[in-house]
Amino acid sequence: MRSRSVVFGLVATLAVTAGLGALAVVAGPATESKHDVTIAMPSSAQLPDSLVPPSSPAPEPEAPLTEEMRAELASAVVAAVESAAPGTDLGLAVYDRVTRSAVAIENGDAQFYSASVVKLLIAIDLLHDAGWTADDRTKENLSQLLGASNDGVADALWAAGGRRDIVRQASALIGLVNTTPPNVSDEWEMTRLSAQDVITTYEYIHHQIPVSARDVLLAALTGPDDRAADGFDQFFGIPAALPGTTWGVKQGWMRAAGHVVLHTTGVVGERYSVALLTHQPSRLSFETASEAITAGIAALAPVLSGAEKG
Repeated sequence: MRSRSVVFGLVATLAVTAGLGALAVVAGPATESKHDVTIAMPSSAQLPDSLVPPSSPAPEPEAPLTEEMRAELASAVVAAVESAAPGTDLGLAVYDRVTRSAVAIENGDAQFYSASVVKLLIAIDLLHDAGWTADDRTKENLSQLLGASNDGVADALWAAGGRRDIVRQASALIGLVNTTPPNVSDEWEMTRLSAQDVITTYEYIHHQIPVSARDVLLAALTGPDDRAADGFDQFFGIPAALPGTTWGVKQGWMRAAGHVVLHTTGVVGERYSVALLTHQPSRLSFETASEAITAGIAALAPVLSGAEKG
């Protein structure tokens, strides 16, 4: 992870065919689901007493935030976003891997159009089908899909993976409960998902896939450019509001269904997973909408800025 923004688009000079390489693009109807495993969230693990040196007693576990504190943080995020962009619908979920508890939740189960956040599921499906291995060509595809958020690469991987079946299969694999495929098969960006499901996805990446695959995904989420392949400035939300922290993010943006759809999601330090999803009024510019998202994450800074200590 890094302390700058990540990118979600594709370098214009990279042809989709070159990016896909050995991938066989599937023609015809989508295939049946090939994943049938529902993954439970990992339980906490403790060192056996015999492994704790007598001279260094195990520290007391850090206490989760109280319900009142969580409610106050969520209210602060809502107020900050609403102040900058009145009329916004938002979904918020923040998870602390140290205390294994929620930090803040607001409309965590509400569905939002995914925009490019669904590329997380495309990436997981791709790696799963490859047996959790990634050669150089796959790494480049993932870098373009996640880091550059290239829509052309997303289109090709979406078709190769079975289109809507990707969402169904990844949801079963990860254990998502509020994620549904798009009504129109080719419109991957119209997948609907919730903030809580995004958090479950990040926790799945951290805990349930092989380390080598996890590292490839996290590296792709921390690409080198602040602008996506389509030129969109991705330095909003988590990257802009949390200077001095390390992070990896998957942002999303589009105008659809009468909304400015704008999301910031990702991991902060080694401790937190964060998802702030918004449907903002269509009259707003992307600049104003981005400022609203950044203000919302800034309201969480008193907690998230301590991620490096977690």
